[in-house]
Amino acid sequence: MFLKKVYKKKIIITGKTGLLGSTFFNKYKNKYNIVAYSHRIEKINKFTNWLGKKNFHIFIHFAGITNIKKKNNKYFNKINSVSSINLLKALTKKKIPFLDYFLFISSSHVYGYSNKKMKETKKTCPISPYGRSKKKVEDFIFNFRKNFNFKVGVARVFNFTGKNQKKGHFIPDIFYKVKSHKQIDKINQFRDFIHIDDVCKALDLILKNKIEKPINVSSGKKINLIKIAKIANNKISNKPAIFGKKRGGDIFGDNKFLRSLGLRKFKNINQIINSYK
Repeated sequence: MFLKKVYKKKIIITGKTGLLGSTFFNKYKNKYNIVAYSHRIEKINKFTNWLGKKNFHIFIHFAGITNIKKKNNKYFNKINSVSSINLLKALTKKKIPFLDYFLFISSSHVYGYSNKKMKETKKTCPISPYGRSKKKVEDFIFNFRKNFNFKVGVARVFNFTGKNQKKGHFIPDIFYKVKSHKQIDKINQFRDFIHIDDVCKALDLILKNKIEKPINVSSGKKINLIKIAKIANNKISNKPAIFGKKRGGDIFGDNKFLRSLGLRKFKNINQIINSYK
């Protein structure tokens, strides 16, 4: 008796060395045939040569600079914007027969601040170089969609964390800061945190449905960063941390679109923090 060979869709990903790309790879490498492009994405000629006559069904673009504390606009623009747009152009020019979906991993930072839940229809108005670099790619996708010979989706991922996440992200940074026992300012603001496992589940649903509209990958709940800092502080110190009271801007998402795809249960903030430490 011969067993029927299981057919797996082939996916190319960038950014496998990053936290989200590596987590998605490890979780779904048995479901999909995932191949990682491991070179620098700004070297577009090398990417085009690497493509050669490869054939695949899906392309997920994880790669990019995510540290929002970096202030160099040119650096963000080169890596996040120009390189991403060049990838799309290269894939379009190649006319890969089986390629039918490209997923761009964007960010909640394209929105800017708001005291209300942000729907996908909200006008994007980023306030950071990181957010602006992501918006440039989104604008290119929406303005030139008719030029692509494959569907293109945009996943606006909100705050997440995971094991060994690098500094430059809120939860690793806050563990570092509470150790100093100094007052922590610019923290009285709300954010939307989602567990990295839930992010990966969301991305898998987006791939399955080939969503072309922007979609928030968020928990749909807001939490004050002071509360997260207190949880972190309680894990590593018996001395209470001191926080500045000045209010800052809020970023939290409406996730009704994501829930309509079938993802309705989300891990809580303690589980999110524990995934890091």
